[in-house]
Amino acid sequence: MIKTWMKTGISITMEGPDHAKEVRRSFSNVAKNVTADQVGELVSALEMVSADTVLEAKVMTTEKVVLDK
Repeated sequence: MIKTWMKTGISITMEGPDHAKEVRRSFSNVAKNVTADQVGELVSALEMVSADTVLEAKVMTTEKVVLDK
């Protein structure tokens, strides 16, 4: 089996006083080897520029898998 990285993205779930429900923000074109510290810095920046609080951050990686025959 051969795996080839295709893309990585981050989905952030936030809540705040201006929303009746949670809000999701998505970021694409994220570096292949994004670190927990880098995700934490993104979360901090989002909280600084809004009145929202981040509840969750998900990092999603898509890989192409070729099976050996």
